[in-house]
Amino acid sequence: MISKILNKLTEDIPEEDKQYVKDKIKEYIDEESYQIAKQRHVEVTEDIIGEVINGMGSIQDFIDKNLKEPKEYKWALNKIVETDMCAKCGSCTVVCPNDILEFTDRPQLTSECRRDGQGMCMEVCPRMYSAKHMIEVRENFKEEYYYGKGTIEGQDGGVVSSFLKYLIESEKIDGAIVVGDEKWKPVSMIVKSPDELSKTVKSKYTISTLEALSEAYNQGLRKVAVVGLPCQIQGLRKIQYHPYHAKHSAERGWDGKAKKLPKIEYFIGLFCTEKFDKETIDEILAEHNIDINDVKKFNVINGKFTIETNDDVLHLPVKDIKVAPGCKMCRDFDSELADVSVGSVGSEEGYSTIIIRTEKGEDIKNIIPVKDGVDVSKVQFLRDFKEKKFQKALKQRKDNDEFISYYWIDDYGGAGLRTDGKYFIRLRSKPSGFYTHEEVQAVMDITKKYGARIKVTNREEFELHDFEPIDVENAILELREAGFINGGEGPLVRSPLACLGNQNCMLGLIDTTRIAKECEERFKELPAPYKFKIAISGCPNKCIRPQISDFGINGYKVPYTVEEKCNGCGRCADVCKVDALEITGDIAYTDYDVCIGCGKCVNACPHKAKELKYDGFNLYIGGMSGREVVEGLTLNVEDEEMIYKLIEATLKVYNRLGEKPQKERVASTMKRVGELRFMNEVKKELESMD
Repeated sequence: MISKILNKLTEDIPEEDKQYVKDKIKEYIDEESYQIAKQRHVEVTEDIIGEVINGMGSIQDFIDKNLKEPKEYKWALNKIVETDMCAKCGSCTVVCPNDILEFTDRPQLTSECRRDGQGMCMEVCPRMYSAKHMIEVRENFKEEYYYGKGTIEGQDGGVVSSFLKYLIESEKIDGAIVVGDEKWKPVSMIVKSPDELSKTVKSKYTISTLEALSEAYNQGLRKVAVVGLPCQIQGLRKIQYHPYHAKHSAERGWDGKAKKLPKIEYFIGLFCTEKFDKETIDEILAEHNIDINDVKKFNVINGKFTIETNDDVLHLPVKDIKVAPGCKMCRDFDSELADVSVGSVGSEEGYSTIIIRTEKGEDIKNIIPVKDGVDVSKVQFLRDFKEKKFQKALKQRKDNDEFISYYWIDDYGGAGLRTDGKYFIRLRSKPSGFYTHEEVQAVMDITKKYGARIKVTNREEFELHDFEPIDVENAILELREAGFINGGEGPLVRSPLACLGNQNCMLGLIDTTRIAKECEERFKELPAPYKFKIAISGCPNKCIRPQISDFGINGYKVPYTVEEKCNGCGRCADVCKVDALEITGDIAYTDYDVCIGCGKCVNACPHKAKELKYDGFNLYIGGMSGREVVEGLTLNVEDEEMIYKLIEATLKVYNRLGEKPQKERVASTMKRVGELRFMNEVKKELESMD
């Protein structure tokens, strides 16, 4: 039926264009028929196909609407798409609040964007920048390897289908966004019940998108799981953490509202070496006289693309199949940003390898009897294989002076773009800003090698400037080899700032270097709504301004006079900078309303007549400087361990109560919710630690 219709429709089309137009019409009819059948909950019938054909209008109208080149609108991602950097994940089309982005064989604007395409679509694109470090900081990823088989039949043991069934039945999600198929063409689907999972169990190696995520909210889904390829997981994670890496809330549309999407509760990633163009697979099927309806399974094993039918298995070299160009610039084989990743590599036939990466990923153990024994070397082999292909493609682009976005630089904390197109690398400071000769020499050698400059920041960090983008990753890896940690930028705990302390300064009351080292070991790069700065001053002189840091610490020693030892010589009053001491007769009296607890009088007394009434730390919580200066709320503690507990408790409360990521510091949160409520929450956190 369809062949006769296509011949009839295209009888006036020039011979050289006829097959192309036929293919496009057939693709349109298949897609529209499937969507109508899906909405009516029936199979595709000849009546439905006829309905679609009757609604097409004239063949010329169809060509004008669907086959002519679209108008080129200003769009920040045009360069990504046009130069084959695009991953074709579809993330950009999911978030557009005005629905003026569509995905056919690639994403494109369908009408003019008021932002010239410089909105959220650009910010969630995994090929613009990865946001990987920011995501890793907030997810605290791990890697645990298992293998297992699901409770229902499916691809390689049905692990994904079984997990989704469990999540739906246990009401952890309202539904799932998966890739189903219509005659093996990938189709984005919303699955609301376990019965619908049977349409999703086949492997699809051609390009697919997850546009059903947009529709899921309209259908009432508020919590979903998403099954996707590495590039799709990357884009969707960027959507999840958009306020943290983009530094603002979701883009609002022309109606003043942001795009409403369900919350992604579970990210389930698939293994993927590359995606293939569907046209190439169609050509292979035609060449070998294989009807698409007879295909039982596509698979990629040991460098072979296999097509399994009811009667035979065809093995073809993967290298002979045209790869989606953007896949050459991908380095992620096993969906490293997913809660749980699943694939057949590393496990025996009929089982799947399961990589659990987050606490949520642990839920898969509730339904899958997981076992140890994955051959991780096979997983690593394909990781290395994909990395080699990436490096080869990168070199070709570099040699041919083609566009490169260098999105992967964002995998590393502390690396940032300068106004001149070059990059800087910030290194977390060593405790109290002390560096060995060897460390300084390493910085000098590396900056000399790459033609970079050295800046020392006011937080005692090395910040290295003028790196060419192609050199940033190698430079960071070499700096790590030299013992440095790149980072200290973004909404997280910054490098602790500390003065010299009592190990180096005569005025110091506490060992600031030891405290800074402990803070670094416990809290480095931990997430926060905005930057979180710790400052440690050895004495109340507060040389490094602890009172205007998010969490400030200074040594604090309050004296009292041992009267039987004091003869009123006045030496203590001479050295007191704030005139807190008065000599009356033979006794030196301290005015505690004036005393700042610097302890100078204790050290100065020639008769040891000054002893300590209080020996501890003065703390500041919620200080801030910059556009607004706020002095933190003060409290005193004597136990050093209590400092670390208070920092931990403050971070937990800040992360819980903080709003407007990248805009609201601790001081702003305390002002908004009230200091009393904030500190009561801190107190509760402290009590829960005991």
